[in-house]
Amino acid sequence: MPAVADSPLAQVRRGLRWTGLLFWTVLLVHSLLAPPSREGLTPEELLPWGAVMVAFITVFLTAISLPDQPRWQRLALYLAALESVLALVGNELLDANSVQAGLLVLVAAQVAVTLPVRWMLVWVTAQTVALLSVFLTHWNAGDAWAFGTGYFCFQLFAMTTAQTAVREVRARQQLAVVVDELRATRALLAEASRQAERLQISRELHDLMGHHLTALGMNLQVALHQLPAGPARGHVEQAGELAHTLLSDVRTAVRGMRGAAAPCDVRAEIEALARTACLPVHLSFSPEFSVPCPVQAHVLLRTVQEGLTNVVRHAGARQVWLELACGTAQDGGGN
Repeated sequence: MPAVADSPLAQVRRGLRWTGLLFWTVLLVHSLLAPPSREGLTPEELLPWGAVMVAFITVFLTAISLPDQPRWQRLALYLAALESVLALVGNELLDANSVQAGLLVLVAAQVAVTLPVRWMLVWVTAQTVALLSVFLTHWNAGDAWAFGTGYFCFQLFAMTTAQTAVREVRARQQLAVVVDELRATRALLAEASRQAERLQISRELHDLMGHHLTALGMNLQVALHQLPAGPARGHVEQAGELAHTLLSDVRTAVRGMRGAAAPCDVRAEIEALARTACLPVHLSFSPEFSVPCPVQAHVLLRTVQEGLTNVVRHAGARQVWLELACGTAQDGGGN
């Protein structure tokens, strides 16, 4: 089966998965080795803090791996909210460790690929207010506001970066679809041009040579009736038969050229469109499937493209089955 293109969200989330895992590891090591707010974690404090950190990365990896479907996106947002709570709890256990607050930046980037901008701003603002409340319980107001506003800016940067990545991947996939459409259209136009050339040549053969050969045959028939019996009469009869044979050959060649149009390779073009879809497309063609008319092939390609687009955008489907077969006049005609 043709390879299936990942959706823009899936591609960005795949990058966030490894970036987030590395980011979490760095923050974990830094918090253990160089906590800025105190000398270190006591054995009684280490266990709950470690449980919070393990729970955070587990929830993060679960949320980032959910399918890119509307019904799963809501669950991903709930899990992201749980991540925010776990990050704030871990920060509180470390007496408002400023480095630990970096986990909220990771959450902002994760949520930004799903939420629109206005709701993302609300999310980031809520995280910052909660972080400020933690800072204010351990720091003086000046330091708390300085670090709080700084992390607000970091979250905005992560948000805009993630959304820009989604738009870039989506634009690249749309460009690939346009390129495939142009390639399919070019193939159809080339076939239409070849058919037009064949038709033009067949018309010239029929109108010019056919007309002259018909006139030649008629003149030979007249000459044959007026020519008295003699040695020349046999040659005139032979010339008339040759003219008739040549006219028949020209008509056969014209019919062959008008009917020699090779069917458009619309099957390959449909398979190319299926490869650009963001979900698996199972194609099934009947053995006699062919579309000899370029106009019909163009309409069929656009119909398949529109159908796949509607399925991806509105149906929330995971897979698509597409069967194509040639109909008959009794079936309603057409393909």
